Amino acid sequence: LKPSWLFLIITFQRGRLPCSLMALASKLLLAAAFCLPVSGFVAPVGQANAPALRASSATAADYDGAGNVERESRLGGAAAGVVCGLAVTASMLALQRRRSSPSKTAARYTTQVILPALQWIKTGLKASDLQATELKAKNLAGVDVLVGKDGSGKLFCVGNLCPHIGTPMSEGADVIGDVIVCPLHGSSFKVTTGELIDWCPSPPIIGPLTGLPIEKKNLAVF
Repeated sequence: LKPSWLFLIITFQRGRLPCSLMALASKLLLAAAFCLPVSGFVAPVGQANAPALRASSATAADYDGAGNVERESRLGGAAAGVVCGLAVTASMLALQRRRSSPSKTAARYTTQVILPALQWIKTGLKASDLQATELKAKNLAGVDVLVGKDGSGKLFCVGNLCPHIGTPMSEGADVIGDVIVCPLHGSSFKVTTGELIDWCPSPPIIGPLTGLPIEKKNLAVF
């Protein structure tokens, strides 16, 4: 194996082998490289005076005959084959372990309906504090609400802002039976269900025109 081949094998296995196996493979590859005969240079054809160098740097002074050189070459080739076999086996084991391991980003979902958290909040009012058709504006948990009694004296709690343009109902809204009427454009809603009854009927012409570009909505009920 040439040094360039050794570099390619080590680079190919760097991202796939465990650290211990990669270090062992690198050491064995280097050992095999030192056991193999080193290829030499051959002089260019155009230079007639340059001495031709032999393909192998092994000489009779370094080895005791051609048999020793051939033996060393076989040992080096066997070592390189063993190293390549170890590298391929380690790569296959690492790939198999990666495939068998469970995914870290498993998708999880549910079709369960998540309901809002409902709780009772004190208004600071007593039933005796309100008369029939009387209204009291409160801000509870950051929400503007309107607490009042209908014509028969039943308590109710609705949103204080009209769904039309957000006019405060507490600024002059009328309670007629179980219906509350916005003081600005006369939109009316049932206090028990928040159902829309009439949308911007007054003043004539102007009121209906202001209600055209805005979607009709019910009044919030608490």
